[in-house]
Amino acid sequence: MSNSDTQASKKRRRRFTYGSIISVMNSIGTAWVFVLLVIINLDIGGRALFNHPVRGVPEIVALSIVACVFLQIAHTLKVGRLTRSDIVLNWLHTRHPDLKHFLEGVYHLIGACLMAILLYSSIPLFTKAWRIDEYVGAQGDFMAPVWPVKLIILIGCAAGAIQFFLMAVGSFKKMNDSAPAKSASGGGDL
Repeated sequence: MSNSDTQASKKRRRRFTYGSIISVMNSIGTAWVFVLLVIINLDIGGRALFNHPVRGVPEIVALSIVACVFLQIAHTLKVGRLTRSDIVLNWLHTRHPDLKHFLEGVYHLIGACLMAILLYSSIPLFTKAWRIDEYVGAQGDFMAPVWPVKLIILIGCAAGAIQFFLMAVGSFKKMNDSAPAKSASGGGDL
C-alpha cells in the first residue's frame, strides 16, 4: 500500500470521529437558525405587505428552537462555550491545578449524569409522540409532526452525555498527568 493510499485511508476514518459528528450536528443547527430567520422574515413581510402570513411559522419556530439547542449542545460544550462561571477555577488553576482538574472532572461527570437522566426521561415522550402520531398546528391549516424534534432531543442528550463524559476523562487525565511533573520538579508548593 502506498503512502498516499494510507493517508487517504486515514482521512476516511477521520470523517466519522465523534468530533466530526457533533460538528455536523452543530452545522445543521446553525443552518436551521438561518432557515428560521428567512421563514420569520417571510412571515413578517407576508403579513405587512400582502396581509397573508406564512402558515405554521409559530409552530415551526417553537419546535425548531428546541431542536437547534439539542443539535448544538455537544459542540457548544466541546468548544468551551457552555455558560459557566469559572472565577474559582481560574484561581485554583494558579494555586492548586490538581484540585481544579478534579472539580472540573466532577462537574463534567455530573453534567453527563444529568444528560443521561434527560435522555432516559425523554424516551417515553418520543415513543408516545411516535405511537400516537402527535402533531402541532391546526388540522386543515398547518400540521407538523412532533416526533422528529423528540428524536433530535434524544440524539442531542446522548451526544451531550458522551461529550461531558469525554471531558470528565480529560480532566481526570490532566490531574494524573500533572502528578509526575510535580514529583520530577521537587513536589511543588506546600
